Amino acid sequence: MQLKEKRGLSPVIATILLVSVALVLAVIIFLWARSNLDENIQKEGQNVELVCEQVNFIAEAFEEGNPSKEGGELWIENTGNVALWGVEVRIKKTGEISGVHEFTGESGLASYTVNPGQTKEIKFSGAQQGETIIVVPILLGKSVENKDSVPHICDVDYGVEALVGP
Repeated sequence: MQLKEKRGLSPVIATILLVSVALVLAVIIFLWARSNLDENIQKEGQNVELVCEQVNFIAEAFEEGNPSKEGGELWIENTGNVALWGVEVRIKKTGEISGVHEFTGESGLASYTVNPGQTKEIKFSGAQQGETIIVVPILLGKSVENKDSVPHICDVDYGVEALVGP
């Protein structure tokens, strides 16, 4: 009677496969974690999220003359001590983001900040008269890693509600 020769992986090959699988999993976890971590952004020497708490502004929204169009003008008055780079407009009932808007200067060209005490306007769309919008501030900070200017959208808790009027 002849015994069949059983084949199996040698312990060396099994160890190599185990280490390879562990390395692949480690790389996948590292890339996932790196993409989910926020970049450290600073404004005026402190974390930009702490500066969001200091933002104060008033927002008033007006529908454009044509009622068939959705949208209008949004006036922002900066009553605080922190310059605003732009705003994100959200429709309150749906939470839908209407868009990230830059401020428009007197000449119609983009003017990237509303300094303390200034008032500027932007055009927005997606909301009709009688709807409530939430205007969320956007600050321009500096990346700690590469010193580039980076916009930061503050949390919606720092936003201001405005009723779209006629």
